[in-house]
Amino acid sequence: MVDPTTKAEVLTRLKNVKGHIAGIERMVEENQACGNVLIQLSAIRSSIEKIGVFILENNAVSCLGEGMVNKPEDKQKVEQVVKQMLTFLK
Repeated sequence: MVDPTTKAEVLTRLKNVKGHIAGIERMVEENQACGNVLIQLSAIRSSIEKIGVFILENNAVSCLGEGMVNKPEDKQKVEQVVKQMLTFLK
């Protein structure tokens, strides 16, 4: 990850997920209802997917464009593909 702001945001989101996992571990240790545990696991899965989309959205164009000749039409094509992928994922 090149952008320090993006990196910081991703790390913050991952730390939140880690805390959420610790909470689920406590739920299991306390014999909480399976339904409640599954709801929390679903929330974590959703958070992870959102982190992936965030990374894709913030870094895809620069990552895909590395090493390419700096032609405006090439960059535009990459941006278009990234936009289409994000539309599909959301």
